[in-house]
Amino acid sequence: MIIGRDLRFDPTTQRLVFDRAHYFDAKGKENNRARGITYDDDDILRFVRNIYSVLLTRGMLGTYLYVCDEELRQYFRRYF
Repeated sequence: MIIGRDLRFDPTTQRLVFDRAHYFDAKGKENNRARGITYDDDDILRFVRNIYSVLLTRGMLGTYLYVCDEELRQYFRRYF
């Protein structure tokens, strides 16, 4: 599995950050005008974290992981 540039780790705040410029799911970041709902970066961050969480827990015989963001890669090394 590849964690792309849409999810980054900010070392100064020690938090995960969503990067809208590198997120290419048009329907995933689109606001719901019919219901008057607008999605900010924190809303989409929860959505993206959930997607990656589901994908990481679905491996039957293991999961290979590649992280594009160097800071996030270093953060994950503490846990894997």
